[in-house]
Amino acid sequence: MYKYNNIELEKCEVLKDLTKTGKERPWREKKLKTIELAESYFRLGDKKYYRIRDCGSFLEYKKHIETGEKKLNRANFCKVRLCPMCSWRRSLKIYGQASQVMDKALEEKSYRFLFLTLTCKNVYGEDLSNQINNLFYAFNKMSKRKIFKQAIKGWFRALEVTHNLDKTSDNYDTYHPHFHMILMVNESYFTDPKYYITHEDWVKLWKSCMGVDYDPMVNIKAFKTGTKFETQKSISEVAKYSVKDDDIIIKNEDGQIDEELTDDAVFILDKALAHRRLVAFGGKLREIQQELKLDDMENGDLIHTNNEDELRDDLEYVIERYKWGVGYNQYVKLDL
Repeated sequence: MYKYNNIELEKCEVLKDLTKTGKERPWREKKLKTIELAESYFRLGDKKYYRIRDCGSFLEYKKHIETGEKKLNRANFCKVRLCPMCSWRRSLKIYGQASQVMDKALEEKSYRFLFLTLTCKNVYGEDLSNQINNLFYAFNKMSKRKIFKQAIKGWFRALEVTHNLDKTSDNYDTYHPHFHMILMVNESYFTDPKYYITHEDWVKLWKSCMGVDYDPMVNIKAFKTGTKFETQKSISEVAKYSVKDDDIIIKNEDGQIDEELTDDAVFILDKALAHRRLVAFGGKLREIQQELKLDDMENGDLIHTNNEDELRDDLEYVIERYKWGVGYNQYVKLDL
């Protein structure tokens, strides 16, 4: 039997961290994928390997004595853009902040919110960075157009890049960068012809700003904000990972890492996404974010993610610490 610090791990306490709904948080799953990503950076000769390898190897919790509720108090995160552990924590932070900003907006006035997806054609890896440049330039251009400024009171924008791994597809091993957006409009948006933008007009607007000779796919739809649950469910559709784990860490049919394809994807995505702000607020939503004095969504604290209540200081709690057990592939509790 594998031993950790000369103790049989069957006798150790393994981390169990549950959400309020009883769902287990994916610490182990994300740590294993982080290790796989680190190995790719090692093969590529990139020094990020050392930071990623150690990411999330230590977790400290405050545990409420009476209820057993745990709150993450300290951890070591690498903050590398592609890291599965940090991407998960960052997505929670984005979701938490977007929820707070939209809740505040709805307190002030009866706004409506729209989903907008702006796309372009797939590109090969060597063209991905330039295509992302084009997308940001086109969005900046669109946000200054009179039709947009007149109708849109605030916006949240997130870049996502998907990787086509369908071997039967003509677009196999190409990349699809696109924007997911939440748009805030006045309650009269759908009934006032001065402000309402049809789907056809959105396509024309995005095509013009992109400067392309094809009609890009654009999806626009309203979403419900009648209850907090409806609002949060809608926000979760936008607060996604910039790149999904399985689009970076690629496995073949027998479940083994395809090192060549994985390393190629890591190299391409690491370079293409470097030094970019992938998520942002604008207009009235940015003003609210600043008023709330929220932490930076991409580079800020990944321990406190803005989407869960903290334990009150007047409640009695104990400190629990867990360390990643190398070889056992599990988080085990440390004796204090």
